[in-house]
Amino acid sequence: MGDLDNLNLPSAIGRYQVIRLLGTGAMGSVVLAEDPRIKRKVAIKLMRFDYVRTEADKHEYLARFQREAEVSGLLNHPGIVAIYDVGEVEGLGPFLAMEFVPGRPLDGILKGDSLLSLKEKFRIAVGLAEALDHAHAKGVVHRDVKPGNVMVAEDGRAKLMDFGIAKREDASLTQTGTFLGTPSYASPEQIKDGSVDNRSDIFSFGVLVFELMSGQSPFPGTSINTILYRIVNEPPIEVQPPVVGLLPEGWRRVFDRVLAKQPADRHPSCTAFVRDLLDAVVELGKEDRRELLGLMGMSRDATIPEITSTSFDETMVVGRSEDKKPNRTWLVALGLVAALSMGWWLFLRGPKGTRLQIKSQPSGAEVFVNDLPVGRTPVNQPLVPGDRLRLELKGYRPVAYDLKAGETAPAEFPLLPIVTEELVNSTPAEATVVLDEKAIEGQTPLKVQWNQGQPHRLTITKGRLGFAADFGPGETPGGRAFELKEAATAETLQEPALDPKAPGAVKLSGGFSVKVKADGKDLGELSPGAKLPLDPGPHQLELSSVRHHYRDRRSVTIAAGQTLALTLPGLATLTVETFPGTGKVFVDDQDTGIESDGSSVQIAQGRHSITVRGPKGIKHQTVDLTGDKTLKFPL
Repeated sequence: MGDLDNLNLPSAIGRYQVIRLLGTGAMGSVVLAEDPRIKRKVAIKLMRFDYVRTEADKHEYLARFQREAEVSGLLNHPGIVAIYDVGEVEGLGPFLAMEFVPGRPLDGILKGDSLLSLKEKFRIAVGLAEALDHAHAKGVVHRDVKPGNVMVAEDGRAKLMDFGIAKREDASLTQTGTFLGTPSYASPEQIKDGSVDNRSDIFSFGVLVFELMSGQSPFPGTSINTILYRIVNEPPIEVQPPVVGLLPEGWRRVFDRVLAKQPADRHPSCTAFVRDLLDAVVELGKEDRRELLGLMGMSRDATIPEITSTSFDETMVVGRSEDKKPNRTWLVALGLVAALSMGWWLFLRGPKGTRLQIKSQPSGAEVFVNDLPVGRTPVNQPLVPGDRLRLELKGYRPVAYDLKAGETAPAEFPLLPIVTEELVNSTPAEATVVLDEKAIEGQTPLKVQWNQGQPHRLTITKGRLGFAADFGPGETPGGRAFELKEAATAETLQEPALDPKAPGAVKLSGGFSVKVKADGKDLGELSPGAKLPLDPGPHQLELSSVRHHYRDRRSVTIAAGQTLALTLPGLATLTVETFPGTGKVFVDDQDTGIESDGSSVQIAQGRHSITVRGPKGIKHQTVDLTGDKTLKFPL
């Protein structure tokens, strides 16, 4: 009991009998105790005021302590610690009673000599992804996702801990713009202005998984300023040597997305990110892969396993173990607590949740559950009766749906485009208007029907004067009078940037998405109407769409602050029919997935090589597609 004496701790805290010290930190201490009523060991977290210098600091510490209890009371998931008790003892102050669990914090594992297999690493990542997605669905943003706040139990299960600075969507936390969290794992928006939502947690989780898989930080540095600068301005480092068992191209693609500087460019959820990373793995057997995917299918109402979790304060260090046996597993007991109020009791007794696949037509709509963004359709999301769904997509009317007990949510939510009457005007007036390559009757100023759910190309001409612009979904002319200039400069009407080094962009104008490589670097997928930032100067672009059998190379020069339109060819429907036999249809040596039995496939207009391979022979044919076409020939 020497450690307890040094801390002036009593032999009992409330009804709990203190056994020994487990750990200490700047904000508190954790001791092992036993609940005499049910003979269960617990870990008790106590506040420490001996190092608090001001009343403001004391108030903040107490606020975090209370917040940890309140936020944890909202959560019920096997990847997040369970809840026992909260109280206050005269002379000691508030305490949190937590589960006691043998295990090690993840940061200790990463810094130690323990070698985890690829499957063990993925099992940790999967458990944390499910836990974070559950918290986000409940309106809770952790804000300090890092290895030090993760416990790995003896059976390899990962548990998320320490919600002391978590943010609830319905409660203020600190002053606006205040940075909370750990710098190495903070998101760019967290660093710049302190604003966070679930996408900030997704970024921090991406940093954690990058380090877990590779043993390296994606944004290394010898000073905090260097680390923060790289997080805000630079892409993640290239891992050398590449991570064994993962395809380097896949690794770059996945982490460039989850660690994107703009929150909207990241994966819609933590599980979506882990699934994407799992697709890049080449050294996992079928059974291991099936097991990991099964773990990602766990609902928030799954039975809590025997090995439960604990909490670890963000500044806490682990105390010296009293057991000196050399091969004994290091035990660390840490946990979280929330008040066992009637509201919490009712929550536990509430309706069971159901994991639903939320789809929309068209896809890509942002999904909100109880006003919290959870991803873009299609997205797999746990729901309970009383949850309110809202789907939003640029250019389309938002859809709201209240889930009621006994009802089944629609298999797919149809989204209706916003159609408005827009005034198209020009200076000078009386100009001719062409919208999406179709001439509009009349002259400016005139009104046109504008489907905001589609991208549009607007061209206005009068003699040698002209103006041209691309509008993405949700963008409208807005009644502006467009200035007509010499036709030679009609495409460059934008004002030059004041900063010659200001980034420019390319904007996709077409009917389908393409994958983009710029100067050999994979930049992900670009949707119609979307913009891709690029540095000023010449670039070599590679555009491709496997689905629509499209591939092209383009040389472009980006001007500072300017947006360059990339116009793609239209789509054509190709129908293939052979007789007397049929075979598989290939376009440009790629399997289309259809048979030559009169089935059709949509491909990009242009020149293509069509091949039909059947048991009775092979037939090749080159076609120039300028519109829908039917091929019919003997095989």
